[in-house]
Parts: sequence; structure tokens; C-alpha cells
Amino acid sequence: MDTKELRILFVVDAIKGRNGVGAYFQDLVSHLKNQVAQVELVQPCMHNPHPCQGASVPIPGDPTQRLFFPKVRELSALVWEMKPDVIVIPGPGIFSMIGYWIAKKWGIPVCVTFQTDYNRLVELYWGKRLARLAGGFLNWVNRTLFQGSETAATICESMIAQARAAGARNPQLVGTPLAQEFVNTPVVELDNTVQRVCYVGRLAAEKNIESFLVLASQRPDLQFEIAGDGPLRNKVENACREQNNLHFHGWCTREQVVSMLDRCQVLVLPSSVEAFGTVALEAMARERLVITTPACGINEWPALVSGLWVMKVGESLFDTVERLQSLSPVTRAFKARQARQAALAMNDDAIIQWTAVLAHCASLAPASSWALPSPTLALLRRLSSSYLRNAL
Repeated sequence: MDTKELRILFVVDAIKGRNGVGAYFQDLVSHLKNQVAQVELVQPCMHNPHPCQGASVPIPGDPTQRLFFPKVRELSALVWEMKPDVIVIPGPGIFSMIGYWIAKKWGIPVCVTFQTDYNRLVELYWGKRLARLAGGFLNWVNRTLFQGSETAATICESMIAQARAAGARNPQLVGTPLAQEFVNTPVVELDNTVQRVCYVGRLAAEKNIESFLVLASQRPDLQFEIAGDGPLRNKVENACREQNNLHFHGWCTREQVVSMLDRCQVLVLPSSVEAFGTVALEAMARERLVITTPACGINEWPALVSGLWVMKVGESLFDTVERLQSLSPVTRAFKARQARQAALAMNDDAIIQWTAVLAHCASLAPASSWALPSPTLALLRRLSSSYLRNAL
């Protein structure tokens, strides 16, 4: 199918602008508007609710996040009116599962994305015993979605094998798009010295924010800035009260993040679990120095890793920063320019890759659907029967 004729609907659970997955689809849709006939994004928003967005409940252990429920009738009406060629859903979630049910009911091809290592996340939050149960449930839901979808899209090479093992048909590797603010805002030249270091992202266990706080305490000669929100916010605020060189800005808009990156020389992404790390790509686009851990999926892209400082095994953030500082200003500036060029190329390639994946998905015959009286009953019956078969 000609991509200019495509009608694409994204049904996403992640709150708009509040985490990496939410920002990913927000940015992707903004780029696709000029590439396809029609693209719509159904996604919860804290301040400007989507018409398909219903009631919500707080997520246990994280007061900064809420779990939203979709309005099934409104979402069904949108699908009926739009008649999309493909419905894209990002893995397990209430919005995604209802979108999946509607697609299967009406014979619309589905593209599932795989952007989160759920097994490693639940281990961090719930311990081994509960993680085994929760991880098993999430893997089972993923298998159901993968097996009933026409294609799957992943954002790093290591996740392709995981998706295929879970039953995904035709898994495809796609890049990560950038918001226009990071691409089009004029770049501020990198300073010759390393004076300011920043972290941008969720304040959560998987981000290993504690190591950033330790670095700030070890380097009183440098200034450190943090932007974000999450369950570890109190820990960050307490550290800021104790350390004069540490500054917390809370959740920031895109424009504010650009401003922070431009006044800093280094961004640190210290994550212990990170499927990609969009903020690292954003900092690269701003021509900044970026430190990542070996756990970050962005390192798996050969064209991008040349613009990163990846921590060595057993190396502390303190040692990595010292290694970076030991290089000449000319070398650091050259690496930063390389980083921006690679980030902009990734942005362009991501749109090409996504349009190709969507066009291919639209051309495939959808898997056989099942007609049950309501989305809730359909999903529960389908998932429970599948889970029992796998458990027995």
C-alpha cells in the first residue's frame, strides 16, 4: 500500500509526556502527520484529556502516575469513523488490550510494539517470588498479543529475539524519533570545560538515580541538575537540601528540557534497566556529551554508540566523568558534533522505517478474529483460557 494512503491509529496506555514510551508515540505521530493520509493518537493526558479517556486510579507506590481506563464506546466509534488500515498498540495495557480487541473484532491488522523488559522491571519492584508471578502474567499477555498481531516493532536488536521467542510474527527493528524542539532549536555551542551535569527522566528504581546523587556528593566542584518526577522524588529532594551543588526542577516541559541540556555539558543516563533511552538521543541532538550504562539499549545502535560515553564494566560514574574530562576540549567537541549528526540521522531513519513497517502490516491479512459480547469478557476469556493451557 502507498504510505500516502495509510490511515493509522495508535492506542497507547502511557500518559502523554510523562515517560519515554508516552513521549515516543507523541513524537512519532507528529512526524507521521506529513507521511500518511491520516494518523490519530489515543493516549491519556493529565491536563488535556482525550475524548476516549475515562476514569483513573493512582498507581500503587507511585503517586506521580495514574492508571487510566478507556471509554470503550467512544474508542469504538472513533475506529468505526476512521476505518484505520492498522492499529498500533504498545504491549500490555488496558487501552492497548481494548484497541486489540476492537481490531480483532473488525478484522484490522495490528502492529504491537515491544519497548519494555517487563521481567527485569518487576524484579526491581516486587522481589523474586512476586516477580515470577507478575512476569509470567505479563509474558503470557505479550504472547497473546504477539500471536494475534500481524507484526511487531522493537527498538533494539536484543528485543527482536525476545519478541520472536514470545511468538511475534515478522518482528521489525525501528528507530526512535525526536521531538521538533530538540531538532529545530538552534544549538548552543558546547563549553570548553565540564562544569554542569544533568539527569532527565523518571525518578524510579530502574533509573538508578541513587548513583547520580552519589556522583554529585563526590564532585562538589561541579553543578548537577535533575529534571523529572517519580516515586523517588522525596529522596532527590532530600539530597538537594543536603548538597549545595544539586538542583531539582521537577517535571519539565520539552522547552525546559532543551534549555537545561543547552546550559549543561554532560547528560548522565545511569539506568539499570533501559530498553533504549530516548533522553540520551535528545541530548545527542543538542550536541551534548552523554554517559550511558551498559544496560541502555541505545548502545546497541552502531551509528549512535560512537557518540556516547558508555561506562565500562565495574567503572563508577565518578571514574567515567574523570575519563571524559581527561580528553581535550577539541576531542569532546568533535564527539558532540558526531553525536548530533547521528541523532538527526536516527530521527530521519526512524520515520522511514516506521512507514515501511506500517505499510507492510496494512498489506497483511489479519489473523482470524473472535466475536464475543464485550471487550472485557472477550479479553478475560481469551487470556484466561490461554493462561490455563500454558500453566497446565
